[in-house]
Amino acid sequence: MEKLKTVFLIMVAAAMLSIPVGPAGAQTQPSGAGDLSEAEALNTANLWASLVSKADIAGLEGLLNDKYIHIHATGLVESKAQFIEALKTGARKYDPIRIEEAGSRLFGNCAVVTGKFKLKAFTRRRTIEGMNRFSLVVIKTPAGFQVVSFQATGIPQQ
Repeated sequence: MEKLKTVFLIMVAAAMLSIPVGPAGAQTQPSGAGDLSEAEALNTANLWASLVSKADIAGLEGLLNDKYIHIHATGLVESKAQFIEALKTGARKYDPIRIEEAGSRLFGNCAVVTGKFKLKAFTRRRTIEGMNRFSLVVIKTPAGFQVVSFQATGIPQQ
């Protein structure tokens, strides 16, 4: 499992170099030219959590890159449009997401933020609840910060 996670992170980082970046309406702006800082990466991850928790569609439209991919702990994979549509229609709702034990690894204008959070999500069919580990990939663009990938993995109860 650890090897699969490492391969995934390497693939995401490599893919970041080939993503065309368009304008972003994100609510955070880069501090200037140069590499992404750890504080900027962590702030962007917390902004993502806040926007998802509030189902802030306008904020997510700007923060999420057009090639955003969301991999749920259930294994469901969604594009930016699919993820936002579920929030917009109310098919999925989240209790406030509070990121814990967050850290980041920086790669120039890209960062991989990892940590954990307690999930409580509501779908039309069921409530999903539990602790999750996550990885979230942030890129720094001339127009602002964007999230290009999110993946959650459930932590088994002991």
